[in-house]
Amino acid sequence: MHIIEKDIIMNSDFSRIPVAVIGLGLMGGSFAKRLKELGHPVIGINRTESVAREALSMGIVDTIDPGELKKAEIVIFCTPEKGTMAFIKEHLSLLQKGAVLTDIAGVKNGFAKELRAILPKDVDFISGHPMCGREGAGLSQADGRIFEGSNYILIPEPWNRKEHLELVRKLALEMGCAHVPVVTAEGHDRAIAYTSDLPHVVATSLMNSRSYSEETKYFIGGSFRDETRVADINEDLWTSLFLSNREKLVEEIDRFREALDRAREAIAAGSEEDIRKFLKEAGRRGREMIDHGSH
Repeated sequence: MHIIEKDIIMNSDFSRIPVAVIGLGLMGGSFAKRLKELGHPVIGINRTESVAREALSMGIVDTIDPGELKKAEIVIFCTPEKGTMAFIKEHLSLLQKGAVLTDIAGVKNGFAKELRAILPKDVDFISGHPMCGREGAGLSQADGRIFEGSNYILIPEPWNRKEHLELVRKLALEMGCAHVPVVTAEGHDRAIAYTSDLPHVVATSLMNSRSYSEETKYFIGGSFRDETRVADINEDLWTSLFLSNREKLVEEIDRFREALDRAREAIAAGSEEDIRKFLKEAGRRGREMIDHGSH
Protein backbone atom coordinates (compact mmCIF):
# COMPACT_ATOMS: atom_id res chain seq x y z
CA MET A 1 0.00 0.00 0.00
CA HIS A 2 1.29 3.43 -0.95
CA ILE A 3 0.23 6.45 1.12
CA ILE A 4 0.25 10.01 -0.18
CA GLU A 5 0.53 12.63 2.53
CA LYS A 6 -0.79 16.16 2.52
CA ASP A 7 2.22 17.77 0.93
CA ILE A 8 0.84 20.23 -1.60
CA ILE A 9 -0.59 23.71 -1.51
CA MET A 10 -3.78 24.28 -3.50
CA ASN A 11 -3.94 27.21 -5.88
CA SER A 12 -6.94 29.36 -6.69
CA ASP A 13 -7.33 27.84 -10.16
CA PHE A 14 -7.92 24.40 -8.68
CA SER A 15 -10.59 25.69 -6.28
CA ARG A 16 -12.59 27.02 -9.23
CA ILE A 17 -12.93 23.62 -10.95
CA PRO A 18 -16.65 22.85 -11.41
CA VAL A 19 -17.66 19.66 -9.59
CA ALA A 20 -20.87 17.67 -9.90
CA VAL A 21 -22.17 15.63 -6.98
CA ILE A 22 -24.62 12.87 -7.88
CA GLY A 23 -26.72 11.75 -4.94
CA LEU A 24 -27.32 14.29 -2.18
CA GLY A 25 -27.66 12.12 0.88
CA LEU A 26 -25.39 12.24 3.90
CA MET A 27 -22.16 11.82 1.96
CA GLY A 28 -23.19 13.66 -1.18
CA GLY A 29 -24.48 16.56 0.89
CA SER A 30 -21.23 16.59 2.87
CA PHE A 31 -19.20 16.73 -0.36
CA ALA A 32 -21.37 19.57 -1.66
CA LYS A 33 -21.05 21.56 1.57
CA ARG A 34 -17.30 21.20 1.74
CA LEU A 35 -16.68 21.90 -1.95
CA LYS A 36 -18.91 24.98 -1.86
CA GLU A 37 -17.01 26.26 1.18
CA LEU A 38 -13.79 25.85 -0.79
CA GLY A 39 -15.09 27.92 -3.68
CA HIS A 40 -15.92 25.25 -6.24
CA PRO A 41 -18.97 25.72 -8.47
CA VAL A 42 -21.14 22.74 -7.43
CA ILE A 43 -23.73 21.01 -9.58
CA GLY A 44 -26.03 18.86 -7.42
CA ILE A 45 -28.21 16.11 -8.84
CA ASN A 46 -30.50 13.79 -6.92
CA ARG A 47 -33.05 11.18 -7.97
CA THR A 48 -35.68 12.77 -5.69
CA GLU A 49 -36.06 16.33 -6.94
CA SER A 50 -37.33 17.66 -3.60
CA VAL A 51 -33.99 16.73 -1.99
CA ALA A 52 -32.11 18.51 -4.78
CA ARG A 53 -34.25 21.60 -4.27
CA GLU A 54 -33.55 21.48 -0.54
CA ALA A 55 -29.80 21.43 -1.26
CA LEU A 56 -30.27 24.40 -3.56
CA SER A 57 -32.18 26.32 -0.89
CA MET A 58 -29.43 25.51 1.62
CA GLY A 59 -26.93 27.16 -0.72
CA ILE A 60 -24.65 24.13 -0.91
CA VAL A 61 -25.13 23.66 -4.66
CA ASP A 62 -25.27 26.27 -7.41
CA THR A 63 -27.62 24.41 -9.74
CA ILE A 64 -29.65 21.20 -9.85
CA ASP A 65 -30.09 21.20 -13.63
CA PRO A 66 -28.77 17.90 -15.08
CA GLY A 67 -27.95 19.80 -18.27
CA GLU A 68 -25.22 21.63 -16.36
CA LEU A 69 -23.39 18.33 -15.96
CA LYS A 70 -21.50 19.14 -19.16
CA LYS A 71 -19.59 21.83 -17.26
CA ALA A 72 -18.27 19.48 -14.56
CA GLU A 73 -14.60 18.55 -14.73
CA ILE A 74 -15.02 16.17 -11.79
CA VAL A 75 -18.16 14.10 -11.17
CA ILE A 76 -18.53 12.45 -7.75
CA PHE A 77 -21.03 9.61 -7.49
CA CYS A 78 -22.48 9.20 -4.00
CA THR A 79 -24.91 6.54 -5.18
CA PRO A 80 -25.09 2.72 -5.11
CA GLU A 81 -23.38 0.96 -8.02
CA LYS A 82 -26.65 0.24 -9.84
CA GLY A 83 -27.69 3.87 -9.53
CA THR A 84 -24.29 5.06 -10.74
CA MET A 85 -24.40 2.77 -13.77
CA ALA A 86 -27.97 3.77 -14.66
CA PHE A 87 -27.18 7.48 -14.33
CA ILE A 88 -24.09 7.28 -16.52
CA LYS A 89 -25.92 5.35 -19.23
CA GLU A 90 -28.74 7.91 -19.24
CA HIS A 91 -26.48 10.99 -19.18
CA LEU A 92 -23.52 9.74 -21.20
CA SER A 93 -23.90 12.49 -23.80
CA LEU A 94 -23.69 15.18 -21.12
CA LEU A 95 -20.29 14.14 -19.76
CA GLN A 96 -17.60 16.68 -20.57
CA LYS A 97 -14.74 15.50 -22.78
CA GLY A 98 -11.86 14.70 -20.42
CA ALA A 99 -14.11 14.59 -17.35
CA VAL A 100 -12.94 12.59 -14.36
CA LEU A 101 -15.57 10.46 -12.64
CA THR A 102 -15.11 9.05 -9.17
CA ASP A 103 -17.21 7.32 -6.52
CA ILE A 104 -17.37 6.59 -2.81
CA ALA A 105 -18.59 2.97 -2.94
CA GLY A 106 -17.57 0.83 0.02
CA VAL A 107 -16.87 -2.27 -2.08
CA LYS A 108 -14.68 -2.41 -5.20
CA ASN A 109 -15.56 -5.70 -6.90
CA GLY A 110 -14.93 -5.09 -10.59
CA PHE A 111 -17.25 -2.12 -11.01
CA ALA A 112 -14.51 0.06 -12.51
CA LYS A 113 -14.03 -2.49 -15.30
CA GLU A 114 -17.77 -2.53 -16.01
CA LEU A 115 -17.82 1.25 -16.31
CA ARG A 116 -14.79 1.32 -18.56
CA ALA A 117 -16.73 -0.73 -21.11
CA ILE A 118 -19.38 1.98 -21.55
CA LEU A 119 -17.41 5.20 -21.01
CA PRO A 120 -15.90 7.22 -23.87
CA LYS A 121 -12.12 6.86 -24.09
CA ASP A 122 -11.64 10.48 -23.04
CA VAL A 123 -13.60 10.02 -19.77
CA ASP A 124 -11.81 8.34 -16.87
CA PHE A 125 -13.30 6.68 -13.79
CA ILE A 126 -11.17 6.75 -10.63
CA SER A 127 -12.43 4.44 -7.91
CA GLY A 128 -12.31 6.09 -4.49
CA HIS A 129 -13.49 5.63 -0.93
CA PRO A 130 -13.42 8.41 1.69
CA MET A 131 -13.14 6.78 5.10
CA CYS A 132 -15.41 9.16 6.94
CA GLY A 133 -19.05 9.57 7.71
CA ARG A 134 -21.38 9.74 10.65
CA GLU A 135 -24.46 8.07 12.03
CA GLY A 136 -27.82 8.67 10.39
CA ALA A 137 -28.74 9.17 6.76
CA GLY A 138 -29.99 11.82 4.40
CA LEU A 139 -29.14 15.39 3.46
CA SER A 140 -30.13 16.69 6.90
CA GLN A 141 -27.18 14.81 8.41
CA ALA A 142 -24.60 16.19 5.94
CA ASP A 143 -21.52 17.82 7.45
CA GLY A 144 -18.61 19.18 5.41
CA ARG A 145 -16.24 18.76 8.37
CA ILE A 146 -16.28 14.96 8.24
CA PHE A 147 -13.37 14.94 5.76
CA GLU A 148 -10.96 16.73 8.10
CA GLY A 149 -8.09 14.46 9.11
CA SER A 150 -9.63 11.40 7.45
CA ASN A 151 -8.23 8.83 5.05
CA TYR A 152 -9.30 8.92 1.40
CA ILE A 153 -8.52 5.66 -0.37
CA LEU A 154 -7.78 5.55 -4.10
CA ILE A 155 -8.06 2.29 -6.02
CA PRO A 156 -6.35 2.88 -9.38
CA GLU A 157 -6.74 0.65 -12.41
CA PRO A 158 -4.03 0.07 -15.03
CA TRP A 159 -5.89 2.19 -17.58
CA ASN A 160 -6.32 5.25 -15.34
CA ARG A 161 -4.32 8.29 -16.41
CA LYS A 162 -1.83 9.60 -13.86
CA GLU A 163 -3.05 13.18 -14.16
CA HIS A 164 -6.60 12.04 -13.36
CA LEU A 165 -5.45 10.17 -10.27
CA GLU A 166 -3.59 13.31 -9.27
CA LEU A 167 -6.75 15.38 -9.72
CA VAL A 168 -8.77 13.21 -7.32
CA ARG A 169 -5.84 13.13 -4.89
CA LYS A 170 -5.72 16.93 -4.87
CA LEU A 171 -9.45 17.11 -4.30
CA ALA A 172 -9.20 14.78 -1.29
CA LEU A 173 -6.35 16.76 0.25
CA GLU A 174 -8.05 20.08 -0.44
CA MET A 175 -11.12 18.90 1.47
CA GLY A 176 -8.93 18.25 4.51
CA CYS A 177 -8.13 14.54 4.25
CA ALA A 178 -4.82 13.70 5.92
CA HIS A 179 -3.79 10.56 4.04
CA VAL A 180 -4.51 9.13 0.59
CA PRO A 181 -3.71 5.39 0.64
CA VAL A 182 -3.43 3.78 -2.80
CA VAL A 183 -4.40 0.10 -2.87
CA THR A 184 -5.73 -2.62 -5.15
CA ALA A 185 -9.44 -3.42 -5.28
CA GLU A 186 -8.80 -6.77 -3.58
CA GLY A 187 -6.71 -5.15 -0.86
CA HIS A 188 -9.38 -2.51 -0.31
CA ASP A 189 -12.24 -4.96 0.05
CA ARG A 190 -10.24 -7.21 2.38
CA ALA A 191 -9.32 -4.32 4.70
CA ILE A 192 -12.79 -2.74 4.62
CA ALA A 193 -14.44 -6.01 5.65
CA TYR A 194 -12.48 -5.73 8.91
CA THR A 195 -12.37 -1.98 9.58
CA SER A 196 -15.80 -0.90 8.34
CA ASP A 197 -18.21 -3.75 7.64
CA LEU A 198 -17.41 -5.76 10.78
CA PRO A 199 -17.77 -2.81 13.22
CA HIS A 200 -21.25 -2.15 11.82
CA VAL A 201 -22.15 -5.82 12.30
CA VAL A 202 -20.86 -5.67 15.88
CA ALA A 203 -22.66 -2.42 16.71
CA THR A 204 -25.99 -3.61 15.34
CA SER A 205 -25.58 -7.00 17.05
CA LEU A 206 -25.04 -5.26 20.39
CA MET A 207 -28.26 -3.33 19.93
CA ASN A 208 -30.10 -6.51 18.84
CA SER A 209 -28.91 -8.53 21.83
CA ARG A 210 -31.59 -10.16 23.99
CA SER A 211 -30.19 -8.13 26.87
CA TYR A 212 -31.52 -4.87 25.42
CA SER A 213 -34.57 -3.39 27.13
CA GLU A 214 -36.23 -0.02 27.69
CA GLU A 215 -34.19 0.31 30.89
CA THR A 216 -30.85 -0.05 29.09
CA LYS A 217 -30.63 3.71 28.53
CA TYR A 218 -30.24 4.25 32.28
CA PHE A 219 -27.10 2.13 32.42
CA ILE A 220 -25.02 3.32 29.49
CA GLY A 221 -21.77 5.22 29.66
CA GLY A 222 -19.18 6.29 27.15
CA SER A 223 -18.04 2.80 26.23
CA PHE A 224 -21.48 1.48 25.23
CA ARG A 225 -22.32 4.73 23.47
CA ASP A 226 -19.07 4.61 21.49
CA GLU A 227 -19.50 0.95 20.62
CA THR A 228 -23.03 1.40 19.30
CA ARG A 229 -22.76 4.82 17.63
CA VAL A 230 -22.84 3.38 14.11
CA ALA A 231 -25.84 1.17 14.88
CA ASP A 232 -28.03 4.08 13.70
CA ILE A 233 -27.58 2.83 10.18
CA ASN A 234 -28.93 3.24 6.65
CA GLU A 235 -30.31 -0.27 6.36
CA ASP A 236 -30.69 -0.28 2.56
CA LEU A 237 -27.14 0.95 1.96
CA TRP A 238 -25.49 -1.38 4.46
CA THR A 239 -27.48 -4.42 3.36
CA SER A 240 -26.07 -3.83 -0.11
CA LEU A 241 -22.53 -3.32 1.24
CA PHE A 242 -22.64 -6.44 3.41
CA LEU A 243 -23.84 -8.60 0.52
CA SER A 244 -21.41 -7.10 -1.99
CA ASN A 245 -18.50 -8.04 0.29
CA ARG A 246 -20.10 -11.04 1.94
CA GLU A 247 -17.33 -13.62 1.52
CA LYS A 248 -14.70 -11.40 3.12
CA LEU A 249 -17.13 -10.14 5.75
CA VAL A 250 -18.15 -13.66 6.80
CA GLU A 251 -14.46 -14.51 7.19
CA GLU A 252 -13.96 -11.43 9.40
CA ILE A 253 -17.00 -12.36 11.50
CA ASP A 254 -15.46 -15.80 12.03
CA ARG A 255 -12.13 -14.25 13.04
CA PHE A 256 -13.91 -11.91 15.43
CA ARG A 257 -15.81 -14.85 16.92
CA GLU A 258 -12.46 -16.59 17.50
CA ALA A 259 -11.17 -13.56 19.42
CA LEU A 260 -14.44 -13.34 21.38
CA ASP A 261 -14.18 -17.04 22.23
CA ARG A 262 -10.65 -16.52 23.56
CA ALA A 263 -11.91 -13.80 25.85
CA ARG A 264 -14.88 -15.93 26.94
CA GLU A 265 -12.70 -18.94 27.70
CA ALA A 266 -10.25 -16.88 29.76
CA ILE A 267 -13.08 -15.29 31.76
CA ALA A 268 -15.00 -18.55 32.23
CA ALA A 269 -11.82 -20.24 33.46
CA GLY A 270 -11.09 -17.38 35.86
CA SER A 271 -7.60 -17.03 34.38
CA GLU A 272 -6.27 -13.64 35.41
CA GLU A 273 -3.10 -14.24 33.40
CA ASP A 274 -4.95 -14.97 30.15
CA ILE A 275 -7.37 -12.06 30.62
CA ARG A 276 -4.54 -9.67 31.37
CA LYS A 277 -2.59 -10.92 28.34
CA PHE A 278 -5.65 -10.53 26.09
CA LEU A 279 -6.28 -6.96 27.25
CA LYS A 280 -2.62 -5.96 27.14
CA GLU A 281 -2.24 -7.11 23.52
CA ALA A 282 -5.39 -5.22 22.47
CA GLY A 283 -4.10 -2.06 24.15
CA ARG A 284 -0.72 -2.37 22.47
CA ARG A 285 -2.30 -2.79 19.05
CA GLY A 286 -4.65 0.13 19.65
CA ARG A 287 -1.81 2.48 20.60
CA GLU A 288 0.21 1.30 17.61
CA MET A 289 -2.71 1.98 15.28
CA ILE A 290 -3.29 5.48 16.65
CA ASP A 291 0.42 6.37 16.58
CA HIS A 292 0.80 5.24 12.96
CA GLY A 293 -2.44 6.92 11.91
CA SER A 294 -1.31 10.29 13.24
CA HIS A 295 1.82 10.35 11.06
